[in-house]
Amino acid sequence: MVLQILIRVLLLSTLLQTGVRSLKDTLFVYSRLRGEALLPCTKPTSPDCSGITWTFFKGGQVRYTEEIIGGRVNSNSDKSSRTTITSNCSLFLRDLIVEDAGSYVCLENQIVVSDVYLSLLSIRSASPITELQPGGILTMTCILFTYYDAGSCKPYSTTFRIHWLDEDGKQLPKDHERYNLTENTRCNITLVTKLQMEDNNRKWRCQVDTTENKKETFLDFKSSFLFQTDQTVQPSVTEDCPAELPVSRIVLCVLLPLMVCIVGFFTWKSDQKRAKTSASVIELRDIY
Repeated sequence: MVLQILIRVLLLSTLLQTGVRSLKDTLFVYSRLRGEALLPCTKPTSPDCSGITWTFFKGGQVRYTEEIIGGRVNSNSDKSSRTTITSNCSLFLRDLIVEDAGSYVCLENQIVVSDVYLSLLSIRSASPITELQPGGILTMTCILFTYYDAGSCKPYSTTFRIHWLDEDGKQLPKDHERYNLTENTRCNITLVTKLQMEDNNRKWRCQVDTTENKKETFLDFKSSFLFQTDQTVQPSVTEDCPAELPVSRIVLCVLLPLMVCIVGFFTWKSDQKRAKTSASVIELRDIY
């Protein structure tokens, strides 16, 4: 079994190096984590896809698997529950995970038909939830999981670029006073910004474009503040309850004095009862 896998890997590597596939059969597909992807098998001649085989190869990890064999989903593949072959022999993947990024080859009767590179977009934030408030520092990293590894771009990556956009869909400049952009690689860009009041529930978008300025896919990150404020409530200014406090503090300022009064009242009533009971006991002692 191991020998067969090694032979197939060597065969695939030979096909890649000798240029058996033409440029028009080399396709780049972009999607997002937990999303879906349709990988085309160009110009198949089998009407029922019986001669179609789909293989998967992951660079760096040297991982090779057969996803479709004879037009049917390979039940031994870890992707089998998320894989479907369409009527035109294309490969459909759903609930995408990081490990799905890689090179997929469609073969018909062992002849390469198309080579598809699947890359997956993801946004990761290093900021704790307590930073999601005005004045907090929000750090977000946009990563494109490619053929080799997360954020590792190889020569073919010149076919695309990733960037952060503002709410108007315009690319964020690197020298903006509010944003600090760090391009770790072409597949890994970090955005750092100091949050303001208007950033509550704001969407931060990372987008993948091709060199032909065609939008391929995008992913949004929503910055919802941990503590919400209600600016429409403006109680009278007092020493203990200043204006424009969060609703929770306003409620606390109102309820706390009320609770103190209630506790004091019941304490006073209890003292009165104890006093009467003590007086009755004393009177009984005097009588006897």
